[in-house]
Amino acid sequence: MAVDSNSINHGTIQLSTKPNANLSYSFLSGDATTKTLVVFLNGLIMPKISWEHTILAIQSKLRDTEMPRPHLLAYDRYGQGTSDKDPQGDHDVQDTAHDLHTLLVEFCDEELKTTFPGQQVVFVCNSIGCAVARLFAKTYPATISGFIFLDSIMAHVDLVELWPDPDTPGLEDELPEGTTLDDMRRVKEEYRKRFDVAAPNPEGLNRKTLAGLLPEANAPKLQGNPLLTVVGHDDETFAQENEKTFGVSKSLVNKYINPVWRDYNKDLATLTSSDKSKGPIVAKGCGHFIQRDDPEFVATEVCDLLQRLAQGQ
Repeated sequence: MAVDSNSINHGTIQLSTKPNANLSYSFLSGDATTKTLVVFLNGLIMPKISWEHTILAIQSKLRDTEMPRPHLLAYDRYGQGTSDKDPQGDHDVQDTAHDLHTLLVEFCDEELKTTFPGQQVVFVCNSIGCAVARLFAKTYPATISGFIFLDSIMAHVDLVELWPDPDTPGLEDELPEGTTLDDMRRVKEEYRKRFDVAAPNPEGLNRKTLAGLLPEANAPKLQGNPLLTVVGHDDETFAQENEKTFGVSKSLVNKYINPVWRDYNKDLATLTSSDKSKGPIVAKGCGHFIQRDDPEFVATEVCDLLQRLAQGQ
């Protein structure tokens, strides 16, 4: 497809490994001299369209600077958004990392007329996209120059099991004021229906293997000592989202979910050396889908990381 440096282009690509299925992508070409490609990795729910305001904001922020504008690429995984379903059927996050590698190799060859690795690549990821990025880095070490994790999935944590068993003796005395054991039963069941690793999803992404693939938040380390920015949700906004969507008391979320997530983000920040790591920082006013809630914030963090890369920090 023809490249237009002033607008987002939408296209499809058929990977050589799965030639009968289309992967849908959005692409904003950078400056002719740029050697940098920023790739946006979706969560399970928000497809590539969720990044478009961020992509345009990055372009706008860099327009009047001396920094070359990078190429910006978002895509829908197989079975997600406007991409075809995976022709090989059920697939897990490791399979998705392999697909991403093939996409980068073939997209760089076909659209950028260069090679991968060879470009300076940055991953900007949300939710389970952060797990995809970590598995990519483990499988293809030292090929990525920078990572931004936006409210990463807690890969080794069963969200359902973070809620205590309502039949635990004495639990009622530990519950936040105004909540009951019946509230806990309802919340736990609601989370089981939506977030259990065996719960079906339109993408057909098998999450049962994820905890075994990434059993620790602080390992494996990101090879090549890349830049890393770790961003977490705003606890109050996240609790409000849970209350509105699932009817979960904010006090329960603040007691049983948010503290565990904060600790997880602290461990993620140790995946590279301390001088290359930023965060964890809080995206004020943002819930889990930070790119949806504040694309300008995400664009600012991307530009900051690109500036650090340019300065060799």
